[in-house]
Amino acid sequence: MRVRLSLLSMLLISTAWCGDLRAAGALPWLYEVAVPVASQSRQERRTASSAALLTVLTRLTGLAHVPHTPEVVAALRSPESYYNEFRFVAGDSDEMLELVFQFDSVPLLELIKAAALPIWRSSRRQVIAWVVVENGGTRSLLGATGESIIVEAMNNQAKKRGIPLLLPLLDLQDQLQVTPAAVWGRLSQVLEPASQRYGAEVVLVGRAEIADSGQWLSDWEFWIDGRAVAWRGTEGDLLDQAVAVVDVLADELAARSAVLGRETRKLRISIGGIRTPADYGDLLRYLESLEFVDAVAVAQLRGTRLNLLVSTRAAPEQLLGLLEADRQLFNDQLAIAEQADLRLVWRRR
Repeated sequence: MRVRLSLLSMLLISTAWCGDLRAAGALPWLYEVAVPVASQSRQERRTASSAALLTVLTRLTGLAHVPHTPEVVAALRSPESYYNEFRFVAGDSDEMLELVFQFDSVPLLELIKAAALPIWRSSRRQVIAWVVVENGGTRSLLGATGESIIVEAMNNQAKKRGIPLLLPLLDLQDQLQVTPAAVWGRLSQVLEPASQRYGAEVVLVGRAEIADSGQWLSDWEFWIDGRAVAWRGTEGDLLDQAVAVVDVLADELAARSAVLGRETRKLRISIGGIRTPADYGDLLRYLESLEFVDAVAVAQLRGTRLNLLVSTRAAPEQLLGLLEADRQLFNDQLAIAEQADLRLVWRRR
């Protein structure tokens, strides 16, 4: 005999599965910040923890400069309320120490919402950077394993801004696929297949050379969602330009994904395709993992369709785009659901 589970039974099952509410694709280091320190004194730790708090707020909001709202100022005075672990580790030299803080996502997100700051979700797009430098008539590709201060600077800035940035290994497979000429010419038919190896959703292509004046000039393109976004570096040296382009990329990515709304709204969302208790539990766990969702309430379960009340600062159109980006919820234009702000269908991965 086939037994139909009641809504209460499914709710109990799903609740048992809802443990860690962070998104599955969240960056593992997003809430961890290392700060150089001169000693292990209490004052040094307090100063370092305030700097680390600003860094993690930069990562979570997408803002290069976090506004010092009254809520942020109060948090910087009591940064210990926002981290749950710290440890000292050796730095790059024997004399240097680093103080590593592990921040707690729950009070941080509460702070961001109280300060009405943007929320940039912790699941970020993987970026691969193909960079070629011409110097003395020779063009060279920058790779992940080479000793380059340019690569180090780009990696450090990417981590500061919360971007998962990779440079190619430049191993035999890369060398057979990609040449400096292909990067210089921005040959998408070469670079896009080569980038798939790294699971990249965003491709950063850069080329740099020294002008007759002795000034470094660099041209960059971000390939995002089928579009190319250009940026040109003309000021400072190549190191400055490499750091600046990471900031420009972070601003671009955050502008596409960060939720800016200041007021929380309740959206009525009707979701089809809920056929099993596993579907029900996975859907609720997924929605509750999203930083831009404050609360999820079940209104009705009818057949394979689930009606929810979702509290969020995202407008319906932006919420739809953010959900579709994860490729688990999609717009369901054929759904018959009256008085719903969004009509979606659930497709398990």
